Amino acid sequence: MGLDGVVSEPWLHPDVEVRTSAIARRGLFTTKPLAAGTEVVRPVGPIHEQGPVNHACDPNLGWAGESLVTLRDIAADEELVVDYAMSITEPGFLIRCHCPSYRCRQMVEPTDWQIPQLQRRYAGHFAPNVQLLIEAQARDSS
Repeated sequence: MGLDGVVSEPWLHPDVEVRTSAIARRGLFTTKPLAAGTEVVRPVGPIHEQGPVNHACDPNLGWAGESLVTLRDIAADEELVVDYAMSITEPGFLIRCHCPSYRCRQMVEPTDWQIPQLQRRYAGHFAPNVQLLIEAQARDSS
């Protein structure tokens, strides 16, 4: 951690590595099984800009503070994916999704964090900036 308290280098769990991904060229994969709640990566910037954490509409990663953690037990050789709705709020952000999940939204937009079903599904696992938006939205609607 730098003197200003900002993480200056990304951290990656020792049982996770970058490999070729069917989703988007490169992705993060486990080399050994990981238990639910295991911290796997501490990114230093927007996750969608640094790669190789890919998006999926049925993720196995979620946020715990500034880190991504496993949402369930993960098998060896499984790709680690996160739903960008958990952290993206940038106007103009838009990607097509082709994940195999029955939950696939087809398009990922910066307002997806506002979808009530996603707020319920990912409760407690949004990035801090998005969690603040959700809390403000709840206060405003009360």
